[in-house]
Amino acid sequence: MLELNPFRKNKVNLEDYDYQRDIQNRLMMASFTEQDLQVLNEILYGHPKISIAQLAQDLIFEESDLINILTKLSQTGLFCIKDHAITLNKEMRKYFEAQLLKFEEGFVPGMEYLQTLLRKVPFHVLLSWYPIPRTSNNIFDSLVEKYLLTPQIFQRYLMELNFGNPKISSIVSDVYNAPDFKMLGTTLKKKYDLSSEEFEEILLHLEFNFVCCLTYKKIAGAWEQVVSPFYEWREYLKFVRDHKPQPLEKSHSVQNYRNSDFAFTEDMTTLLQLIKTSPFHLLLDEQERWMPDKVAMKLIVKHLPSFNPHLSQTLWVDYLGALIHKLLFLKLCRVDGSVLKTSEGCEEWLSLSIENRALAIYKHTILKLEQETFSPELATDRAVREIEKTMIPVVHLDWICFDDFMKSIAAPMSKENKIVLKKVGKGWKYVLPQYSEQEARLIKKTVLEWFFEAGLVSIGYFNETPAFRVTPFGQTIFT
Repeated sequence: MLELNPFRKNKVNLEDYDYQRDIQNRLMMASFTEQDLQVLNEILYGHPKISIAQLAQDLIFEESDLINILTKLSQTGLFCIKDHAITLNKEMRKYFEAQLLKFEEGFVPGMEYLQTLLRKVPFHVLLSWYPIPRTSNNIFDSLVEKYLLTPQIFQRYLMELNFGNPKISSIVSDVYNAPDFKMLGTTLKKKYDLSSEEFEEILLHLEFNFVCCLTYKKIAGAWEQVVSPFYEWREYLKFVRDHKPQPLEKSHSVQNYRNSDFAFTEDMTTLLQLIKTSPFHLLLDEQERWMPDKVAMKLIVKHLPSFNPHLSQTLWVDYLGALIHKLLFLKLCRVDGSVLKTSEGCEEWLSLSIENRALAIYKHTILKLEQETFSPELATDRAVREIEKTMIPVVHLDWICFDDFMKSIAAPMSKENKIVLKKVGKGWKYVLPQYSEQEARLIKKTVLEWFFEAGLVSIGYFNETPAFRVTPFGQTIFT
């Protein structure tokens, strides 16, 4: 749920410009009928001066009906009526050209609309509302950079907003928690007992604060007001919602890699205890990995619980190789000739609690990332921390498919590959990262190997595809 910070005062003050005129025009638009819109569009895009008789003929309206509509619409200041003719106000024409787009099917209330909104306010007022450099060449670009550039920046901005009016905060919360991030204006006005004027003033505040905007949708032949976040942010919220991994319905069918949450640490501990009394003889396999010889393998199998019988023998062999590799990597063991023996640091590690042993494995692995087969630019502590953040949305879920998890994340693995608001074609969008093969491999290795080794996740297979769930220990670390 969106929460607004009660301590930071909002700086947008509508009284700094002629907002009452805006409110009156918005109230007028809220009452528009289909005929009103026909007349307005004909006036906007027709000749700047036209007789009422000619306009009635063009629209195929009765002249008396048209006069009634024109009398109503003249309150907008878009035109004046004199000598049975109407003359267009060119200044107001620009305003209504932008506003009437809200009634068009497929209208996108995005950054282009926001720029139009900001143009109505004097430049010096915008500078008092938004703390951006006074030397800025482009105020909109500066606003994007300061408030909207990335989801993290915008979310932090939202959390710090305070309107000083609990109704506004509640309206924002309702909209952001609505099923499709949209709510009808009539619903909000009724729920919070708002007059039409109060409602329009609140929405004007929300638009100038980049939080929500007002559009129109034809429902049952009438135009209804719709409140939603700006288009680009709503699209991002929909991405997060639609790509959130769903727990596997048949989680009982997951073939668990190891039954214990701390299986890797426990198995390393068992091997160390065995090596202390009976050093292992090793052989290099075809991939040049140190593996136990036949005698050592028999001893290991006797003391380590085997895999689920449904999992392949190849996985078991790979797992033993990973255990030995990690013992050597952490310098808990050493190879003397072809014999695996314990090292001096072994006893200190064994004296730690199971949780601290697991964390020691993880921290040392992250510390020595350059030893893995990744480029130095990618293999950074920062990249792994970003991957850790991706676990927060799934931390309390049961088993999920790793492939579904990959579709849901948008972790910025580098400064160049972060989610940013960009101009794309004629519109704007939060551009999501496209992971390279190496970046995808790092994510997979971090989640399914390093997190597993640390007891942060359990891993398994569902219909022969990798799956995982966050362990209770992982929940305490990731949240």
